Amino acid sequence: MLTGSLQSIGNPSVTPYVNAMTPVPSGANSLGGNSLNSADTVTISSEGRRAADALHSGDVSAAGDVRQTSSSDYPLEMYQIPGWFADYGFQVSTQLGAKGDWFAERHPQAAAASAAERTEYAELVRGHYQAMLAENDITGLESHYNSLILDQSRSESLRQEMVERVRGDARLTELIHIMGKSSVIM
Repeated sequence: MLTGSLQSIGNPSVTPYVNAMTPVPSGANSLGGNSLNSADTVTISSEGRRAADALHSGDVSAAGDVRQTSSSDYPLEMYQIPGWFADYGFQVSTQLGAKGDWFAERHPQAAAASAAERTEYAELVRGHYQAMLAENDITGLESHYNSLILDQSRSESLRQEMVERVRGDARLTELIHIMGKSSVIM
């Protein structure tokens, strides 16, 4: 059951336009469609409606801080992350019907960690990465792509900065060893 206000889902610059989300009444049809018994109800503020209307009409100046270009304006390669940042993560199977123990076979230390430790690890890594980007004025997709993918010397400098940030976080350093990811900070 969902209660309260919708927080940060997807693009955090858009969520201020969402007022609240209410749960589906028990017994309601959650398969979607146009029936009265559809999924959750979301209330959008009048400011959000104006911004959406402005975006749909092409008046991006009236849309405020809502993203001013559509995702189709960028080539797919601009959405990539640098390889060094991907090293903090874990490869998952790309095959449908992969065995349930696929992750444990390839990442035994991470699989042996608790779900809470894996979640904490991911949140800390993401937090340090986002803070590093903010401190280096890397905002938006184009800036990220240019700084971390195209400019290899800047990407290496940022990688070293990330390593230092991680080494300075005792809890994250501990979790890196638990997850079997010590090589990322060497």
